[in-house]
Amino acid sequence: MAEPRRTNVPIDQRRQELAETAVTVMARDGAWALTTRALAKEAGVPHGSVHYAFSSKDELMRAVLRLDLTHLSDLMPTQQDRQVHGPDDAAAAVAELFMAYADSVIAAPDVETAYFELSLMAARDEKLRSLAVQSQQEHRRTMAAFLDDLAEQSGLRWEVEVTLVADQALTLLYGASLSWLEQRDDTMFRAVLQDAASMVGRRLL
Repeated sequence: MAEPRRTNVPIDQRRQELAETAVTVMARDGAWALTTRALAKEAGVPHGSVHYAFSSKDELMRAVLRLDLTHLSDLMPTQQDRQVHGPDDAAAAVAELFMAYADSVIAAPDVETAYFELSLMAARDEKLRSLAVQSQQEHRRTMAAFLDDLAEQSGLRWEVEVTLVADQALTLLYGASLSWLEQRDDTMFRAVLQDAASMVGRRLL
């Protein structure tokens, strides 16, 4: 019996679906297990379909890394809607963002682990390192835009360049996430991030 023909979908939608499937493979089997053949098998498509959607493995990895950026940015809009009158309000907004991220890590630890594995792989792979650096820069810009919005709402300013505050905030966020993946202590995870948010908020003058 012949297999049913797959419905044609727009290329952007196919790329999105394949990138999400790639994360599924990495979360289950480890980041190093992601190959175009493994992705094709998981997605139930011919191997050539993956190469049609992504001209190279680098392009696929770029799409996977962008999903992580989208995940972070999707948590931010509700934080930007609040009233910010000073450092305490800014710290509360940062804490809400950090807590939302913590909830997502606790809900899907294997996904977070896969992205940390990608970071470690990038340390040894020059091509992947270049993509990871680009992704980190986009994360920094996203966080900086969030922090700039808090400063604008409050009429205050960050005591140092906002990109530095953004980089430090991300370091605190991802460092706490890595620690939780090792210890699985939810209470400590949230307490550390709450304190980290207070540290960030106090830098608004």
